[in-house]
Amino acid sequence: MSDLLTVRGVTKAHAGMPVLRGIDLDIRPGEVLGLIGANGAGKSTLMSIISGAYRADSGSMLIEGDPYSPLDKAEARGLGIGIIEQNFQIDGSLTVAQAIYRNTYQAQRPHESLRRQAQWLLNEAGVHISPDARIGHLLRPEMGLVEAVRLLADDAQIVLVDEVAATFNVREIADLHFITSRLTRQGRSVVYISHRLHEVKDITNRIAILREGVIVDIQKSAQTTTERMAEMMFGRVVNRDKRTTTHSSETVLRAKNLRGGTLQGVDFELHRGEVLAFVGPRHSGISDIVGAITGDRPGMFDELEVFGQQRRITRPEDAAALRITYFSEDDIDLGVSKDESIARSLMSGGWGADVDFDDEVAALRDIIGVLGKFQVKAKSILGNVDALSGGDQQKIALARFMSEDCDIMILNEPTRGLDMSSRHDVHKMLSELTESGKSAILLSTDYEDALDWSDRVVVVRDGIVWRNVLSKDCTADQLTLWAREAEKRPRRVWEDDESTALAEELAVEQEAEESALRAQEEELDRQIVARASRAMI
Repeated sequence: MSDLLTVRGVTKAHAGMPVLRGIDLDIRPGEVLGLIGANGAGKSTLMSIISGAYRADSGSMLIEGDPYSPLDKAEARGLGIGIIEQNFQIDGSLTVAQAIYRNTYQAQRPHESLRRQAQWLLNEAGVHISPDARIGHLLRPEMGLVEAVRLLADDAQIVLVDEVAATFNVREIADLHFITSRLTRQGRSVVYISHRLHEVKDITNRIAILREGVIVDIQKSAQTTTERMAEMMFGRVVNRDKRTTTHSSETVLRAKNLRGGTLQGVDFELHRGEVLAFVGPRHSGISDIVGAITGDRPGMFDELEVFGQQRRITRPEDAAALRITYFSEDDIDLGVSKDESIARSLMSGGWGADVDFDDEVAALRDIIGVLGKFQVKAKSILGNVDALSGGDQQKIALARFMSEDCDIMILNEPTRGLDMSSRHDVHKMLSELTESGKSAILLSTDYEDALDWSDRVVVVRDGIVWRNVLSKDCTADQLTLWAREAEKRPRRVWEDDESTALAEELAVEQEAEESALRAQEEELDRQIVARASRAMI
């Protein structure tokens, strides 16, 4: 069987800096091909070339043997290339149904005429989101699932999935994996990018490893290990870090009977120098806990103590005054302007007529030190943040956040989009900060990170604290089992009686259709066996 897509000798440079140095890659029909590499290795640049967003500087591509060189994304889409981009954007005013069909010939149809077929696809994918929900009301991971369902509606034969699952939880990753398997059963091909190596290994048939702009190895997923994958990515052995620092018994934050939103009475404590991780299903109440502490959401406490003093937090300014800082899971809220220079983004002060020479030199030295520590690939510190890879932009935001003067840090998905080596650097910096007396609350859907980085893990379910365990006494598999148990009946997002009735009606129809297909397959099998028996007689 011929390859669906052939890439030969593709090169690309940005601002005179080589990114791709001669890519050779084949994509086979009906396979999931993993693409992994360090931050800045060129993964998204390659996807942009295949999807028509960029033009290659040199090299060639073929689709089923025919020359392929799209002028733009629209032409690529017309030739059978679909993509979920790393920083995808969807019009928030669209309904889920409209978003699913927005790149098809049905894009101009009204919502009412799309909702039934959209619900059919959502049911088929096992995604529990109402077709009537507005995109602007969904969380970022829920938007990512809508984008994945969109691929079922598109006619794309080659689907590029660029780091869309960076903050997906266990349930959402399972939904995404089901969708990719559905696509490949239809004979379509998927290129899957993720920094979660165990996830890539589980979902793919083959894994292409990109290092310094070159494909250095292609491995069969069933015959490799995450350790070998990481070693090929970096050209050296990379080990996971385990938290080894100790914390004091001094309580810096204590919440008693926290209520509001989905919360039904939550108690917890955070100690000086401690990292406390919260994990749980998407709508378990973790967001309400964090929102109450940061002042972004209303919360009622019987008692809220910060450093032994009774306090009230009703707005973000209250949290800031108590030296509580928050690192958002939403890239838009990270406080780093992509139009700003790298140097300006990292400077706590500034430079100019009011800053003396020694201060400017010290600031520049700090900036260069941060770029070196986090291995940010930049041609110049005066270049814009927007010119960096998605992972390197995340590093800049993290470095800026962790340099803030605070006592309590709340980090929401801090390692999203970061490779293993960069995670090591962030973990080391977090350890240094907690050793100096700062405390942290960590929210992560990567359970290995949650355990490796924290002292304790709190599992939240249905608005209550369900488990509170020492990290050293738990495993990622155990957390995964608890998460699945906590979400035995998935919550439908933005459901109402009408959308729930439609989902249940179509589920009955789909089950009847599947039963009829199974009966046909069983009858065909019976006929084949009967013919074989007669032939033997």
